[in-house]
Amino acid sequence: MTPTQGPTPGTPSGWTTGGGTATKTRTVGASFGTASNFDRMATTFRGAPPTAPANWKQQPDGNWWLWDGATWHLQPQGPPPAPPVAGDAARFSADGALNKAGLLGLVAIIVGAVAYIANAPVGLAWAGMFVALGVGLWCAFSPRRAPVLAPIFAVVEGFVLGVISRFYADQSSHAVTLAIVGTVAVVAGVWGVYRTGLVRVGPRFLRTTLVAGLGMIVVMLTAILTGWGLSGIGGLLIFGVLYLILAVMNLFVDFSFVDRAEAAGLDADAEWFSAFMLLQSSMMVYLALLRIFGGRN
Repeated sequence: MTPTQGPTPGTPSGWTTGGGTATKTRTVGASFGTASNFDRMATTFRGAPPTAPANWKQQPDGNWWLWDGATWHLQPQGPPPAPPVAGDAARFSADGALNKAGLLGLVAIIVGAVAYIANAPVGLAWAGMFVALGVGLWCAFSPRRAPVLAPIFAVVEGFVLGVISRFYADQSSHAVTLAIVGTVAVVAGVWGVYRTGLVRVGPRFLRTTLVAGLGMIVVMLTAILTGWGLSGIGGLLIFGVLYLILAVMNLFVDFSFVDRAEAAGLDADAEWFSAFMLLQSSMMVYLALLRIFGGRN
């Protein structure tokens, strides 16, 4: 017999109920965020399925819902953790990912300081940019190699940023110091705002961030190839203000990926991939602030 009653009030989107039980149905349509870094990470580091009680269900977006016998209740924290089983692989943790991101950042700062003090030639920075781009793309599409590729990326990108920082220091004595302090403040501020829930990273936020990123690539390539907007107010706006806004949006997305990975119970190896993404976004913040504090030249 086909049930004729509608969905039970409080049923999460994408679920239908009948006789007190829930059945998951495929949501029609896909967003720009479907093929994302998180999807590759979740596919690569898929952990053991969580052993949740029968009255708990999880949607494709990672959110958990609790059935109390009458309605569904959103429970972002998920079901109570099951007791560990001997031999189980280590699970992803937000603290582990943030610690690894901090370690990668420290490596980049040390290498950058060496390049800054040694006053390495700008030509090596250009070569380093292409190497960093290749390693970054390799890591992005091969998440399993992140434990090796992420530290390499931190070393190469740290060297490049050290050379660029020396160039700006020769132009403006306070630009580098302000950019470093500003980067720490921005990353910590975004983390704090995200944890308070003032900014929620949903499908719309993911789509907006992706479209903004693609648009920024087109604008930056146009500016580089034509020479328009490389200096003056145009350069300050494109490579400074707009680039900073995009970097902040990426940080929110990366922090949400950390929470989602922990909730999904991915393998602990995924922490290196999350750390890699956080390092990329943090470096974007630094470059944008360096351009802003460096003036119009």
